[in-house]
Amino acid sequence: MKKSRKTNLQTLIEKPPVWLSGEGRFPEMILSTRVRIARNLRKFPFNIKAKEAERLEILAIVKEALDNLKIIKNPIFLTMEELTEQDRKFLIERHLATFDLTNEPVGRGIYFSSDEGINIMINEEDHIRISVISPGYSPDEAFKKALEIEEKLGEVLEYAYMEPFGFLTSCPTNVGLGIRISVLMHIPGIIINKELKSLIENLELVRANIRGLYGEGSDIVGNIFQISSTLTLGVTEEELLQKFKEVINSVVELEKKTREEIYERMKDLLEDRTYRSLAILQSARLLSFKEAANHFSSLRLGLAYGFVLDYPVKTLNELLFYSQPVHIQKLIGKDLTPEERDKFRASYVKAKLSSVKN
Repeated sequence: MKKSRKTNLQTLIEKPPVWLSGEGRFPEMILSTRVRIARNLRKFPFNIKAKEAERLEILAIVKEALDNLKIIKNPIFLTMEELTEQDRKFLIERHLATFDLTNEPVGRGIYFSSDEGINIMINEEDHIRISVISPGYSPDEAFKKALEIEEKLGEVLEYAYMEPFGFLTSCPTNVGLGIRISVLMHIPGIIINKELKSLIENLELVRANIRGLYGEGSDIVGNIFQISSTLTLGVTEEELLQKFKEVINSVVELEKKTREEIYERMKDLLEDRTYRSLAILQSARLLSFKEAANHFSSLRLGLAYGFVLDYPVKTLNELLFYSQPVHIQKLIGKDLTPEERDKFRASYVKAKLSSVKN
């Protein structure tokens, strides 16, 4: 078991997730689109009440169904119990696991595709959490794929469902469709223009929220936010998708507008900031993750303005994710002190930037 785990995690560190590819619409602004579907099995208590033995039974049932249906080609399956604490943190950084999944690891696991575009968490907050993540802004594609998986699983598993509410979930805010759509979005224009508070208030009015890089309870890193739908009760699937697209389209337009405004107001300062960040990344001997992420943000914005022409979005995406603390330790293959980590991160970033060709 340990040999299998190490092999799987090594495979992950060697190959970036498909959703970091820089493809899709608005790649300089939107890193990825995720559709998540929450489902519970009718005959079992929700995880907030389930005992370890029940979680283990649910884990076995869901895995067997996934294996038999062959929804994912050459899947990877990991239980949280078999992983070290560092491995679990690595999966959180990878957006394959959540804090809820890694707490109390017995009877919890993940089943995912080798390209990491499909991920099914078993016994997180709900019994089943299906996630499809695609590059850039691609809600239609991700939505269609997630529903296909949910429907196939529903043919062999009986979901908890009750009229007139819909699908039942551990958290009341997910009852109904049990579907959340989100994007990872880079919005430095809104931040620089001091319009974040107004954006948060407006998103709440249209049943959406904004969180940090790792979702609920996480910090803001590199001006990248997760913007998610919260509408799930009393709407159809088509209405949910359409309303979310309207929300994101409005945020895209706001970010475009603020970028134009700050460009007119502070072009020289923005260009200077871009090249200062590039110089630091190319020459620093120590880099914390937060500092690196902020410099990557400057490069990404500079790329949008045409200041930096040599670095594709894909490279900036990979730099951000591979600079995360546990990713750095996985790259070097051993535990590091914070200072050693900062030293290796600086070396890694410098080498990555220098390897990029026009």
